[in-house]
Amino acid sequence: MCGIGGWLGYVEDASSRAAVLARKMEHRGPDGTGIKLWPAAALTHNRLQIIDLSPLGAQPMSNEDGTVWIALNGEIFNHHALRSRLEAAGHTFRGRCDSEVVPHLYEEYGAGFVDHLTGQFAVAIYDVRHDLLHLARDRFGIKPLFYSVKPHLLAFASEIGALRTLPGIGASINMQAAADLAAMCYVPAPDTWYRDIAALQPGCHLTARLNGERVECRDRRYHTWCVAPNPAARLGASVDCASSLITEAVASQMESDVPLGALLSGGIDSSLVSAAAARALRGDLHTYNVQFPDRDYDETWAAVAAAESIGSHHETLEMTALDTSWESITSMLIHAGQPFADTSLFGVNAVSRLMRSRVTVALSGDGGDEAFGGYDAFWQVSQAARIQAMPRIVRRAVAVGAGAAGSVGAIPATWPVRLREMDGLGAAGLLANACCWMRPAEAKTWLAFDGAEPVTRLFEPQWRIELPAGCSKTEELSARLTEVFGRLVLPSDFLFKVDCASMRESLEVRVPMLDERLFEYGLTMPHALKVRKAEAKRVLRGVAQRWLPPAVARKPKRGFSVPMDRWTTDAFKAQLREELLSPNSPIAALYRPEKYRPVVEAFCAGRSLPGISRRGLFQRTFMLLSAHLFGGTTPPTP
Repeated sequence: MCGIGGWLGYVEDASSRAAVLARKMEHRGPDGTGIKLWPAAALTHNRLQIIDLSPLGAQPMSNEDGTVWIALNGEIFNHHALRSRLEAAGHTFRGRCDSEVVPHLYEEYGAGFVDHLTGQFAVAIYDVRHDLLHLARDRFGIKPLFYSVKPHLLAFASEIGALRTLPGIGASINMQAAADLAAMCYVPAPDTWYRDIAALQPGCHLTARLNGERVECRDRRYHTWCVAPNPAARLGASVDCASSLITEAVASQMESDVPLGALLSGGIDSSLVSAAAARALRGDLHTYNVQFPDRDYDETWAAVAAAESIGSHHETLEMTALDTSWESITSMLIHAGQPFADTSLFGVNAVSRLMRSRVTVALSGDGGDEAFGGYDAFWQVSQAARIQAMPRIVRRAVAVGAGAAGSVGAIPATWPVRLREMDGLGAAGLLANACCWMRPAEAKTWLAFDGAEPVTRLFEPQWRIELPAGCSKTEELSARLTEVFGRLVLPSDFLFKVDCASMRESLEVRVPMLDERLFEYGLTMPHALKVRKAEAKRVLRGVAQRWLPPAVARKPKRGFSVPMDRWTTDAFKAQLREELLSPNSPIAALYRPEKYRPVVEAFCAGRSLPGISRRGLFQRTFMLLSAHLFGGTTPPTP
């Protein structure tokens, strides 16, 4: 992995500006910095050496005659096949780096180059002959890319903080992002916290042309996934197929000229990836996990059991050994470049720091839940569908807690509350309630400003969804939920977190569960093969039963979250209370103090709040802290 940046247009003092841009991302690529300048364009690249450690792997790199230049962050997993095809067509290569296929692909296919790439990448191509700049991002959004468009300039970078070093990019807050943050605890792409900066969407390709001194841009979506549940799919055959696809996916992502290991959290997905990697390396795999003192969050026992079963060399990092000072925690949040409150960021960063002292490339289990139904929300949609199918007279009785019998059977005690929450909601509202940290209706009452669009707009489908004829309401909601997690939550929350936390430590993370063939196969799973009662991810559990100890295969899912209420110190909480509840805090202009004050007070005092889970309390608190850090107009400095 690397850090990339640059622009199309005319920039004064271009050389020093490019140097500052690259310097801001040195942590992403400490093995070398490359800068290439033209009269109206620039490319910068911070190199983390993975494949071809020689100078021939340095970037920016070009085709044979220097008319096409690229800067790429990521890995191209099908580069060997592409290289053979391009050499047969007459192209000549200097080294053996995977990125070198990209300028030749552009020569061969023009703007269609991206359709031939398999991997995790964000790439910039400058076509010197036509003053064209191309930006593209992989189909999942594994690697980030942010950009800003002005009438005379398009600028881009792997990180928001780096992009903000360029002139003319303002610090005005995107108030829609502030509204979405309250509900979701992250900013959903293509928005960012700043009005002048956007995130390139997964599977998208942006082209910018210099016309005189003006920059003209257009973008296209080059890839859209299709959710197409197959009602004829059967568990045994699906487990067979998934087993083969996982094995092939992991094998395809093992190439590295530097040490490689696996992040083994103790969950099913990371354990499956580690098991496949251990077989590929014939037992010579190093695995790592983080241990929490809080038993509700610690899964070390499962990580150790899986490691012993697959024969890996395993190490555990004690979370209590980490710096929990105000400066350390806020520095990590500031590094994200915009407000971000998924507190597993700290756990991923901790294990990344441990791993980076041993390896340069890490395999991770991220991405297995989205297509195969691994989240609680997938069994909740079954409950929602049953409630919606109830006759109105029964729904009314349940809503007031009267209970009902007959054809609907026994009514769980939680249903009156659930029914009131769902009253009048369409599919988008139901999905938003299932996926947001704060119910959209409640989040709206937090806002200290008007004019924001409802967060439910993000839950309308954008992928193709092909449902079988006569399918149930449960099947429809399950397919919609798969799309929401894959399109919205995965790139803007989970993958953003992994990139931010790992690249801060100069660690490349690969996610074989997001192999395109494996993910596409997961999109054909009917709801019955995702969830049965409270058992989620049935197909991957079936693979786990073959590969892993029974206790690990049966283990319920537990998110990789850090218990911030017990991990942080009293000194941290005292400063948190002072900062957030100060009348000078910028969050008072975004959210209503009467709404957030009880949350901050409860977190700092170690108390619970009615209607808010323990994790929900500290997620909201860190949402407020991250908004506080970015709420002013002056760029924060870690």
